[in-house]
Amino acid sequence: MFSDAFKRQVELEYGNRGNKGLEIAEERRVKRYKDFYVVVGETDEYIVEETLCTCKDFLFTASRNITKCSHMIAVEIAEKEGLIDVINAWYQDVRPLP
Repeated sequence: MFSDAFKRQVELEYGNRGNKGLEIAEERRVKRYKDFYVVVGETDEYIVEETLCTCKDFLFTASRNITKCSHMIAVEIAEKEGLIDVINAWYQDVRPLP
């Protein structure tokens, strides 16, 4: 789906997290609700909002000055490439927040 040049660019910029972000976007696992972006991960759904993600990788990497996890990268890619599934509902109404 993505050109080899685009894949290389993402990999150069983000490494393995970029490759995972490409995979997530290509599989159309990025959803935009009225209140949040949600990325369907392998074991859970993760809320992504501008500079934050609810995944453990983001929480761990943020302490090491790595600013984007694969879910945040996937949102950027999916938004740019038109691969977002738009859901006309509030996420908190569909799935209660913890």
